Amino acid sequence: MTDWDEIRQKALMRHNWGKIIAVTGRLGSGKTEFLLSLASAFKAQGERVTIVDVDITNPYFCVREIASTLQNDGYEVITPPGDTKWSDLPLVSSEVHNAILEDSRVLLDIGGDAKGALALTQLLPEIEQYRHTILYVINPFRPMSSTEEEIDRLKKAIEETSGLSIDGLICNPNLGNETTSENVISGYEVVKRYSMKNGTPLYYLSTTTSNYHDVAARVKDVAIWPLARKILMPWERSEV
Repeated sequence: MTDWDEIRQKALMRHNWGKIIAVTGRLGSGKTEFLLSLASAFKAQGERVTIVDVDITNPYFCVREIASTLQNDGYEVITPPGDTKWSDLPLVSSEVHNAILEDSRVLLDIGGDAKGALALTQLLPEIEQYRHTILYVINPFRPMSSTEEEIDRLKKAIEETSGLSIDGLICNPNLGNETTSENVISGYEVVKRYSMKNGTPLYYLSTTTSNYHDVAARVKDVAIWPLARKILMPWERSEV
C-alpha cells in the first residue's frame, strides 16, 4: 500500500517555506484542494496549522464549505466574518491578523484574479513582516490559463494588485474525473515551458493518487505531488 503521507513529506522538504503561505489560482485550477493537501503535510509534521479562507472570487467551492470538518480534524480555520461569509466582498477577519502573530503555520486561500488578490493587500504589513511563500496553481485546461501568455497575464495581475511576487508555480492539469495520465503530462509541458521562460520555479506537478504512479514513472524532472480531493461538487455529495 502506498504511503501518500510519506511521499508528500519528502516533496515538502524540497523547499524552504514561509510562515505564511498564500495559494492562488483561477477558478477550477484546484488551488483549494492543493492548499488543503499542503496543510495536511505540515500537520503530519506536528505543526500547528491555520487555514484561512479569503477567496472572494468563488465563495461556494472553497474552504468554508468544509470548515467544520477541518476543525474536527484538528485545524484552525478562519472564514470571512459574520454575514459576509458567503459574499464576494474583499473583507478579512481580524482573526487572521491574530493568527499570523501566533505560533502557527498560516495558509491563505486567495481568489484567483486581480480582484481576489485585493484580500492580500489587507494583510500586506503582516506578510511583509514574516517569511512568506506565494504559490500560483495552474490548470492549463481551464479557460484563460491554457497558454503561456494567459498564464503570465494572470500572474502579473496578481502581483501588481497585491504588491507581492509569486514564488513558485504548482502545475495541476486536470479535466475533473476524466483526467488521464496523458492529460497530466501534456498539461505539464505547457506550464514547464512557461516556468523556464519566465524564471518562476515550478514547485510541483500535482495529480490524483490514481494517476500518480504512472505520471511519476514518466516525468522525472519535477517533484510529483499526490492529491486526494476533499471538496465535492453538489452532485457528488448527493451520492455519498
